[in-house]
Amino acid sequence: MFRRVELFALCAAMGVSIAGPAVAQGAAPTVFTADQATAGAQVYAAQCAACHGNAMEGVAGPALKGPQFKAMAQAQGMNAQSLLEVVSQSMPQSDPGSLTPDQYNQVVAYILQQNGYAAGSTPLSPNAADLKNLDLSK
Repeated sequence: MFRRVELFALCAAMGVSIAGPAVAQGAAPTVFTADQATAGAQVYAAQCAACHGNAMEGVAGPALKGPQFKAMAQAQGMNAQSLLEVVSQSMPQSDPGSLTPDQYNQVVAYILQQNGYAAGSTPLSPNAADLKNLDLSK
C-alpha cells in the first residue's frame, strides 16, 4: 500500500492532481476581474467621488470602504448582488441609471477591490452565480 507522500509524488509525476482546487476554506468567491476594477476606478473618480469621497471615505454619501462600509453592509444584509442592484438602480443620485451596465459592473468591481476582495477570471455581471454568495459584511 502507498503511503500518502508516495501517492502525492506518484500523482504529481503522472500529472494528476488529487489536491483539488487551490482555494482556501472559507475564501470569498471571486466575482470580478482586475481589468474591471481598473476601469471602475476611472468611472468612480468621474461619477462617484464627489459624494462618496476620493478615498471612498464618505462625504454626502456613505463610505464605500472600510469598517463603516462593512457595518452598513451588515446592517442591510448586503451581498455583492444587492450592492450592484442598489448602485445600478439609484446612482448617481443626480441621474440614476445614467451609466452603462458595464460602467455599473466596473464601479462595483472597484468597490469590491478597494475592500480587499480578490479579482478572478470571471467578469462581474448581474447574472453571475456567486454574486449573492459574497457577503460584504465580512
